[in-house]
Amino acid sequence: MAASIVFPAFVNEYKGTENRINRDIGITFTRLLESVSGYLNTDLTGFDFRRNNFLDDELKSQYISYIFSCSVAGFLKNKNFSPSFVSGYSMGIYAALHYCGSVDFLQGIKMIKQAWEILCRATEGGRFGMGMIIGLDETDLGTLIEDRKDIEISNQNNPYTFILSGTRQAIEIVLEAAREAGAMRISLLPVSKPYHSRFLKRASPEFAEAIGDIDFMPPLYPYISAMDQNMITTGDGLRKEVIVNLSSRMNWMKTMNSLVSNGSDRIFECGAGDGLTRNARFIEGEFQSFSVDKLEKFIESAADK
Repeated sequence: MAASIVFPAFVNEYKGTENRINRDIGITFTRLLESVSGYLNTDLTGFDFRRNNFLDDELKSQYISYIFSCSVAGFLKNKNFSPSFVSGYSMGIYAALHYCGSVDFLQGIKMIKQAWEILCRATEGGRFGMGMIIGLDETDLGTLIEDRKDIEISNQNNPYTFILSGTRQAIEIVLEAAREAGAMRISLLPVSKPYHSRFLKRASPEFAEAIGDIDFMPPLYPYISAMDQNMITTGDGLRKEVIVNLSSRMNWMKTMNSLVSNGSDRIFECGAGDGLTRNARFIEGEFQSFSVDKLEKFIESAADK
């Protein structure tokens, strides 16, 4: 049997339990906030999960998610825990690669910053976004976006949950159409970039050049691609993965299926929130899923195997 670690992207909201994490993680988190603040010349030290959570600032939210995930990952390493597989959901790829030993901590911060600046240039002059639809299958959704060139499916989380990327206007129109078609839930995601879609294809070459000076080391643990579910074991493979991650369609459902089919009976969400853990309820297979507020239980379960 196997335990896998998955890294979430930046969150829409915090659970409110993050402040009650293990003391060692809290100390590391504070220290890393100070380190990144100095590196970026941007003060992140005032962050608080409840009173000052930066959720109104996309870039700072990405930094915070990365820093927190790396703090929790460091705790796992100090416990000498070794996962069988690792994967990163969307922008969670940066923390995943750091945990795998492929890049150092500040290189992850550098890639987040460079990707954001490049995507801002690539989308300049347009209004873009992403939306989530729960309760329709892919055939139903395909009918809603058929013949539209301003929107596309960018990720599938489970059989009835899809993420769309495109122009802001198209997202709003299709979300409303989905509601009228019987969707259980629709939501406009708080992002301004159409991640994992063809609208960002022109950003990939510039990003590839920007990270050309980073040496990607082979991962310490097998990395499962969230795009094509291939197992990546080389530094060059991870470099390609982080480049295509910006503009290639994800399929998190297939990624989870791959982890389970490869023997993962425990999956830990290494980051703030519990979105991936809640989504795991809709993934077939015999496994347990743990969010960060169940960290100690996850460690115990790993020790029992």
